[in-house]
Amino acid sequence: MGRGLAEVVASDPSKEPQLRSLTPRKGVRLATAVALASGVAGLATLVNFTSTAQADPSFVSAYAGVGADVTQDVFAGLSGASPAPPSSTVNWYPPIHSSSATNNRTIDSFDANPAGGTTSNPGCITTKLGGPSFDRPGSTTAGLAALLASVTGSGWQNTAASCTGAAVNVTGQIDFARAARGPKVSGTTLTFIPYARDGLGIVYYDHGTGNIATLSTAQLTALYSSPTGTATINGDTVYACLTISGSTPRSNLESAIGVSDATASAAATAAGCNNLIQNSGNTFYTFASTLGSGKDAVVPISSASWISQANGLAVDRSNTARTGGADLAAIDSLGKPYTGTAPSEAPNTTYYQSTQYGYNVYTVVPTSKLSSFTQDAALESLFVGTGSALCSSTEQTIVNSFGFDSLVSSEGTCGSTTQTGNG
Repeated sequence: MGRGLAEVVASDPSKEPQLRSLTPRKGVRLATAVALASGVAGLATLVNFTSTAQADPSFVSAYAGVGADVTQDVFAGLSGASPAPPSSTVNWYPPIHSSSATNNRTIDSFDANPAGGTTSNPGCITTKLGGPSFDRPGSTTAGLAALLASVTGSGWQNTAASCTGAAVNVTGQIDFARAARGPKVSGTTLTFIPYARDGLGIVYYDHGTGNIATLSTAQLTALYSSPTGTATINGDTVYACLTISGSTPRSNLESAIGVSDATASAAATAAGCNNLIQNSGNTFYTFASTLGSGKDAVVPISSASWISQANGLAVDRSNTARTGGADLAAIDSLGKPYTGTAPSEAPNTTYYQSTQYGYNVYTVVPTSKLSSFTQDAALESLFVGTGSALCSSTEQTIVNSFGFDSLVSSEGTCGSTTQTGNG
């Protein structure tokens, strides 16, 4: 089950009309959110919707977003509910919307890591009524590539495990991308708009000895540079694991410790734990728990994702790992990335403000939507400027609850449009 619009499996696109008629819509979410307003009063204030009444549900005009696994859960919350039904425990939120002057337009956010699926084989989605079925982007990198294709008309297809078997024209099918990093490819086609900050976490498993509960950057650099993918740390043999290629935890780790992707990938391959599903402690634990005594393992993760999973606000893909003793390591003098205990974990601001281990997260939109005759005032109302919906105290409270810190001046300005790129 996806978040917002029905996510149609490409193997049977004929089911699309039936699925769309049977799947709960954002209009239902909104009605439920209004009915449950007393349950979310501490997170957001309900508003009056004054746009012209319409019979069609709001998903018909909602902006469709794809991309980062790191921020899929917070955007599910911004869309109305996280974890999404049919989860047994659902947290409801008033959906983020544009201004009344721009008709209160909402968003539909499509997971990188779908329920019942994986980011390494994510299947297909349909984002717009009557639109084509195409490969679900499973990471920041894939989401940016798909958004770029929607602007240029070049066609979009996953580099591996494609469910379409061919590039699909996605022009007009994607309105924004979730990105857990800034631009890496120069250009001006896309604009990266920051709204919060995350921290790169290192999940460790050491059979309960605590020998690698604290790690240094130097130790991590040596580990991920090792031809064998192992290193001796505090008397234990530690294995270097990596998430899937193109994932934010992987690229942010490599940047933080100064190791190329080729070198780190060779180390993780030698260790036997390369290309693990990102932000899934359980996937990592499946490997790490089989190691013998005195043999440990580490893998990068989004600290915000770890926190929101532990606090029950996101789909929990790390519960088995936490129960088995996996945790986030303290790094250098920064301490652990979070404070408190589940279900009340919170970001360690000192860790997140680190220029080495902290990083901004972004909403990415086509630059053409921000000026001239193609300007989209509703999209700007949602994401652009300190007065935008996403930068408001109401929505920042929701963002914070999912384990992200709001930006401080030294990290950037919420809603800024100064960064551009092509991926």
